[in-house]
Amino acid sequence: MFNKTRGYLASLETIFLISCLGVMGIVLFAQVVTRYVFQTPLVWSEEAARYLHVWIALFGIHFGLRQNAHIRVTFFYDRMPGKTKGLVRVFSDLVILATIGVYLPGSVIFIQDQATIVSSAMEVNMGLVYIPSFIGFFVAFLYFLVQTLQSVRLVFSGHPEDVPALEETPATIVQGGQDQC
Repeated sequence: MFNKTRGYLASLETIFLISCLGVMGIVLFAQVVTRYVFQTPLVWSEEAARYLHVWIALFGIHFGLRQNAHIRVTFFYDRMPGKTKGLVRVFSDLVILATIGVYLPGSVIFIQDQATIVSSAMEVNMGLVYIPSFIGFFVAFLYFLVQTLQSVRLVFSGHPEDVPALEETPATIVQGGQDQC
């Protein structure tokens, strides 16, 4: 049930991000056509494209984690023995979890601050523009919490060699070797 729900949410997330990218492309294409063909630029298109880009970047935090797309340097990690590698993985996960834990309440404060501002061209409440920051950090926090707990369980149960390598996709780690997202 849990894996099925996660797979469904991952599909929705992917569809949402692809839709935002598609709409952004259409808006920018319309801007080019209206500006250079009809000599009448759309006043709202640049702002709409910027907001869609913000949504893609901020909402896509978890997508990047799920796809294992974030940059990491594994030169020393790859050369460590099993138990040390497991402990470093747990420490790394805890640092990431703590960092996301700091950004999560900060995103709420930022959204509240932005809620008092209205955009110039589209007259959109700027708090709405930055809601994906909270969503992205919240989902990433939950994801890393589960991953950290699984890594801790493996290291301290005497099986540090079973702690997934950094190259494995997060979906594989959480789902016990079956990448179904």
